[in-house]
Amino acid sequence: MFGITLGMGVFTALVAFLVIGTEDGRGRDPNRWTLITVDPGAAFLPTLANADIGAGANRLSFTVQDERGQIRGDLTVRVGIYDVAVDPDRPVATAFAQFISYEAESPLPSAHAHAAGGSLSDNARYVGAGVYVVPAFFPRPGTWGLEFLIGPEGMRFEEEGFETVLFRLAVRERGEAPGPGDAAIAVRSRTLLEEPDLGRLTSDPRPEPGLYQLSIDEALLNGRPLVLIFATPGFCHSRTCGPSVDVVKGVWRDYAGEVDAIHVEVFENPEDPERLREAEAFVAWDLPSEPWIFVIDGEGTIVASYEGTVTDRELRGDVEVVLGR
Repeated sequence: MFGITLGMGVFTALVAFLVIGTEDGRGRDPNRWTLITVDPGAAFLPTLANADIGAGANRLSFTVQDERGQIRGDLTVRVGIYDVAVDPDRPVATAFAQFISYEAESPLPSAHAHAAGGSLSDNARYVGAGVYVVPAFFPRPGTWGLEFLIGPEGMRFEEEGFETVLFRLAVRERGEAPGPGDAAIAVRSRTLLEEPDLGRLTSDPRPEPGLYQLSIDEALLNGRPLVLIFATPGFCHSRTCGPSVDVVKGVWRDYAGEVDAIHVEVFENPEDPERLREAEAFVAWDLPSEPWIFVIDGEGTIVASYEGTVTDRELRGDVEVVLGR
């Protein structure tokens, strides 16, 4: 039986209501945005993975689970954005979600325990095959709605059989994490200079030494663009940390002469999985979840940020922007 699951942490403050219907999404019910019981027989259930939604541009990520409990990546998903206070029946925007597959390359999280006050990954879910992503713009804070129309891949929306799922969101004035336009936080992060053993710097099973050469505060002073990722590949229950770090590695290798890159391991002591402690730099940035990826220009201003996942194409595009191309 399905329950209400809210992604990589406890997100009840973000998702106020969940409504699941079994119609094809074209009929309009005046009570369609009110709270009802989740349908235990629903064919598909999306799980929103964002912990940080504020007014302005957002990049939503989510998984879709079928009635057998399997995470599916072979579906057509269209997302509509509704200003439920103004017009609950007419979307202000619609977009098709893109599926990002991590099944083949993502390492499974290792068995571990957290120290007191441990990371939100304590409550995280396995993403499994991967995640869907879709852009979402909320021009102001308040109550907004998301309508998911979900059906088998290749099915036309003129046909019946699409599952309708509605989320009702409480959008904040701004997100908790730093975002585009904000100054990057200059803080010391651990490097190979102080700890030459990579196994004590990162839980990445395939670490790239180049991502541990500079501290964040050092990188922000040298006038070069910076790609910064906070992630824990070895302990990430969402299974998005490893793939996102791999994307950063690949992009940095191609731009290493022009752009710096830093991976901050979420935990200070990844070599001791029984007593994990959050890293000082991760605490200083006060991020509500992990992973997070930031692209920072040569003046120390954040120009792009990603919660949970980033694609090679997106990250390369941002790097080209900060390089002025």
